[in-house]
Amino acid sequence: MSWVIFLECPTVELAARHRISLRVQKFWGYINLFWFGPLFLFLLRYAGGYRCRDREAVRAKLDGILKAHPNRPVLLCANHMTMIDSMLITRFLFPFPSLFTNFERFPWNIPELQNFGVNPLSRLMCYLGKCVYIERHGSVESRKLSWSKVTWLNHQGDFICVFPEGGRTRIGRVDRDAAVYGVGQLLQDNPKTLVICVYLRGLGQENFSFFPRYGEEFFLDVEVCECTVLPGRRGQKEITMQMFDSLENLEKKYFAARQ
Repeated sequence: MSWVIFLECPTVELAARHRISLRVQKFWGYINLFWFGPLFLFLLRYAGGYRCRDREAVRAKLDGILKAHPNRPVLLCANHMTMIDSMLITRFLFPFPSLFTNFERFPWNIPELQNFGVNPLSRLMCYLGKCVYIERHGSVESRKLSWSKVTWLNHQGDFICVFPEGGRTRIGRVDRDAAVYGVGQLLQDNPKTLVICVYLRGLGQENFSFFPRYGEEFFLDVEVCECTVLPGRRGQKEITMQMFDSLENLEKKYFAARQ
């Protein structure tokens, strides 16, 4: 699925009914994981034939990062090449059995309502897959509500996955010119957040696409980005650019490995 990160909006206190709604959504996601998870794996492993180079090594690296930074909410900050990047990230980073005991590691995602909220099947998949919809061209109140939900989830300690490019790259590489800065505001709201940058790219992927090609093998790597949290809108931009620095560093590793 293709995810976007919201426009800059001031945080508002999340009403009790929305907090309850998110808890209920998480509960139903967990209860249905016994069938939803295998379906999730089947679609990626067999229908798509997708596999990840050095997956176990990257998982071990991530486990080491999480053990070194306990009790911190986690923001997965990733590059964006295809419409199903968030699904692939979840699949490759987290062993399926571990999600039964650490369901908070199944990251929340932020899909565009017009892309994934119209079809009833996609709505069900997004609901069980821990998604908070955003209306890119919606009202200010709608965007504030989405932002407040994600901020609240972050304070609850759940993992959240975002794409600071705002959409799939149009240049085939990490595109800091396409940056959106709401992700920086999330760090301002909760400086305790641990930012883990994730670089995922198919070895045959030259540019953006709807889906990766069938049978694609992926390069995956992660890196901690210890952001310096600065105030104000300029601070949001600076925080976001620090994330782009880490993503570009990971991208250099990818191209170096290809050579």
